[in-house]
Amino acid sequence: MKKWYLVFCKPRQEERAKTNLFNQGIEAFYPKLTTETLVRGRRVVKSAALFPNYLFVCLDSQNDNFSVVKNTRGISGFVSYGAIYQVASVKLINILKTNCSHTSESNMPKAGDVVNINNNSFNSIDAIYKEPDGDMRSILLVNLLNTQIEMSVDNKEIKIKIKS
Repeated sequence: MKKWYLVFCKPRQEERAKTNLFNQGIEAFYPKLTTETLVRGRRVVKSAALFPNYLFVCLDSQNDNFSVVKNTRGISGFVSYGAIYQVASVKLINILKTNCSHTSESNMPKAGDVVNINNNSFNSIDAIYKEPDGDMRSILLVNLLNTQIEMSVDNKEIKIKIKS
C-alpha cells in the first residue's frame, strides 16, 4: 500500500528534487503559493513553495527502495522520528493539491477597490482602481467636479485604502 512520506530537501531545490524523482518513476508533490506584488512599481508574480525545503513522496513501504529517494539529487533525507519516517495522510495531500493549485494571493488592488493617490498633482486623493495599464501603471477613476475621470497613474503613487 502506497503512503505519502515527508522528505527534507536542500535549500530552494524542491523543483529539482521533484523532477529527479519523476525521472525515476516516483510520484512527488510540493504545494506552491503564487503571489503578485509591486516591486519598484512593477507587477511581479512569484511562485514559491508553501513549505520551503519540504517535499511529499508517494512510496510503497513493501516494494519501493527508500535509499533511492535519499540519494536523489536535491534531497537531504526523510523526516523521521527515531527510525520511523513521517507519513502524511492521503486526505491532507488531496486538500493541498486541490487548494494550492488555485491559490493566488495578491496585495494588488482589484477592480472597484478604493485607493489613495500620492503624487505631486493629487496628494491624498481617493480614487477607484479600474485596471492595470501595463506593468508599471494603473488606470484609476477620480472624482473631479462631480465627474469621474479616468487617469493613468504610476503604481508607486497608489496605495490600497484599508477598509474600516
